[in-house]
Amino acid sequence: MKRILFLIFPMALLLAGCSSNPPALSPQQEAAVQYNQRGGAAFRRGDYQEALAAYQQALAIHQSVENVEGIAAEQMNLAVVHRRLGNPTAAQSALDQILTSSGLNFTSAQKAEAAYRKASFYLEDGNQKDAKSWADKALGYCQGCSTEGRVYNLLARMSASTNPQNTLSLAQRALALNRNVGDKIEEANSLRLIADAVFATGDLKTAQQFYGDALVLDKDAGAAAKIALDLMGLGRSLARQGKRVEAVDYFQRAYSVSEGASDAKAMEEAKVEIKRLAP
Repeated sequence: MKRILFLIFPMALLLAGCSSNPPALSPQQEAAVQYNQRGGAAFRRGDYQEALAAYQQALAIHQSVENVEGIAAEQMNLAVVHRRLGNPTAAQSALDQILTSSGLNFTSAQKAEAAYRKASFYLEDGNQKDAKSWADKALGYCQGCSTEGRVYNLLARMSASTNPQNTLSLAQRALALNRNVGDKIEEANSLRLIADAVFATGDLKTAQQFYGDALVLDKDAGAAAKIALDLMGLGRSLARQGKRVEAVDYFQRAYSVSEGASDAKAMEEAKVEIKRLAP
């Protein structure tokens, strides 16, 4: 099972931009940054109602001064929070504010990000038709923006269960794009997708190599769920090569990582593999 992860946008970084000496913030901007930071902290500790309220406050401030960049960031943050709260309709509506607004000039990159998120949500809900449609729209908006590699990862994920060769081609393209923009998180996702594809074709040693490369990046990012996926992939690659003892070690590591992250489903998957090899 592939886990779809989303970004929470910190407004302090967006407002500062790329300058080493950012301009002083206005009182409204300072207040929006504080609400955004409060929302991010609440989100990380799992208090999604508090995150929702804080992001809504930040959004209101940005709307009061028509700060397009801030509005886009907070609408996307709200979309993620609404999903966590079990309200997919509100999540889609938040993204539609970016995609269908007639009064504000959202950039093509912002629209690409919103379309990518809509595609991700549809895929998460099992609606591959709409997911593919919105992924294609995201690429149409993007045209070289930093979202492009993530979209190709999403497209690769869609074909993973039916067409490993297509998955491999899409993931390789995604890998090049993600490396070009320095997105290490998505680079790891690309590597894992490549590993999954070559594993499906029976190229177990190559799969083992790519799972290992993904693991290095996921450890750097501290992404527990993805670390567990990498370890499971390594275990399965070794098991298929007849290296049962080494495989069990990786499955046990995956179980431990998942236990630390309180991921019961991943723990059960690792336990099944351990029992299969070491009854």
